[in-house]
Amino acid sequence: MHLITAAVLTALLGRDRTGHEGLPSFAGVMETVHVLPGRLRLRAPILIGQRAAADQLQKSLARLDGVRDVEVSCVSGSVLFRFRQDQVAPDLLMGAAIRLLGLEKDVQRTPPSHIGEGIRNAGESLNHAIYEQTGGVIDLWTSLTLLLVVSGTRQLAAGNQFGWPLLWWAYHSMFPPERTH
Repeated sequence: MHLITAAVLTALLGRDRTGHEGLPSFAGVMETVHVLPGRLRLRAPILIGQRAAADQLQKSLARLDGVRDVEVSCVSGSVLFRFRQDQVAPDLLMGAAIRLLGLEKDVQRTPPSHIGEGIRNAGESLNHAIYEQTGGVIDLWTSLTLLLVVSGTRQLAAGNQFGWPLLWWAYHSMFPPERTH
């Protein structure tokens, strides 16, 4: 593992999600538990129950210059570094761990909010209930599309030009544009 790659990775990840001592913390991916002089503890839930991955990570991180000792727990997902602070910075160690675990894309994603998850879950529950009540004839998303088509058509028949946006939304709910992410 090259420390320059780790430094670049850490810089690209941004410092807006900072934890202890300005060190980035990425909820549910790679979290900063504590930073003390010469000591850093991270938590990576991906390591829980993965003994082989934990052992490999420990061996790889222990070879870095300035690292005195690394303890990795597959029980808690904890990664504890003891290092020479005059030789290596905590953010480089975090970047190395992220890189070795292949979490680069995961730390760049914004985790879903609790409220957003609740809204999605409620929508899925309502979708399922409508589907079950109609015996599979219609679901929430199809009923919303039909509602937009009927409302848009009625608006246009009444001479109201505001029916066009409703038809546009109906079209896009039936044929959503492909995302290029």
